[in-house]
Amino acid sequence: PVCAVAAFTAWNFPVNLPARKLGSALAAGCSVIIKPAEETPASCMLVVRAFLDAGVTPQALNMVCGDPEQVSTTLIDHDAIRKASLTGSVAVGKLLGRMCAERVKRFTGELGGHAPVIVCADADPAFALKSSLAAKFRNAGQVCASPIRFYVHRSLYAPWAEQFSAGAQALRLGPGLDAQTQMGPLIHSRRVDEMQRFVDDALGLGARLLCGGRRVERPGYFFEPTVLAEAPADSLVQRREPFGPIALIQPFDELDEAIALANALPYALGAYAFTRDLHTAHRLGEEIEAGMVGINHFGVSQPELPFGGWKESGVGQEMGAEGLLHYTEVKTITVGVPA
Repeated sequence: PVCAVAAFTAWNFPVNLPARKLGSALAAGCSVIIKPAEETPASCMLVVRAFLDAGVTPQALNMVCGDPEQVSTTLIDHDAIRKASLTGSVAVGKLLGRMCAERVKRFTGELGGHAPVIVCADADPAFALKSSLAAKFRNAGQVCASPIRFYVHRSLYAPWAEQFSAGAQALRLGPGLDAQTQMGPLIHSRRVDEMQRFVDDALGLGARLLCGGRRVERPGYFFEPTVLAEAPADSLVQRREPFGPIALIQPFDELDEAIALANALPYALGAYAFTRDLHTAHRLGEEIEAGMVGINHFGVSQPELPFGGWKESGVGQEMGAEGLLHYTEVKTITVGVPA
């Protein structure tokens, strides 16, 4: 084991993310100090309490709250900490990665994405539509591997875009404790303002608004499920992860074009495609640049599979055997036989 680990988690999955890091680190024999997001500390407290109640020694597991910059600097600077693991934004990942590199400490970063979805001409359009609606607006789009850029073959594009927009517009918004709710709120009022900024910028540059595009006038931080068509490549929403309920749709003619568009950004966490042709499925899996590619489904995050990104979307993996190995040191020992 690498020994002591500093783990930092995001707010959008406040139980799942701590469980990933704690499970792998403890299984590898490491001790952990975990710092949850300041927006959602109570969930992590309960997870830590469950580990301690189950018999994990307090010397192996601790939790700390507080100012993110102060906590991360203090922990990474400490000689006892040999590895840091972060689930968070690209900007924070670059900062913590530099801090670890300066101290020659291991770093795993599961950072942001801007996931493409390629809907091929031979796809089952109804299945792709139903799956895409559920995945896009899950957690109000506040998911690192959330599908964002939908590239739909021109032969399917017009009806698919119309039906996707109608489905998004029909979603019932409300609090999570209401059984009728299909999409909940954003985390903060700042995120609502950011969604409006993305939409206004794209429309100002020539994108077409198919549905949504406005904050919802009701208590809470709600923004309408939004679909933008043909947003220009230089628009803010095409260059930065929206991390909210905004979907982008545009047509393509040749698969080469769709793959090039999917690979055009510096983010490469999740990517998805729909096709009924096995040869096309293999080609998409090989040529799309992403840490995880889901063909005909969005369930790329599974405990037994490595989860991580390429390019600016991350360093290393979590979960699976690969995630476990990131918490271990490799040693080569050779023994000679005396003459």
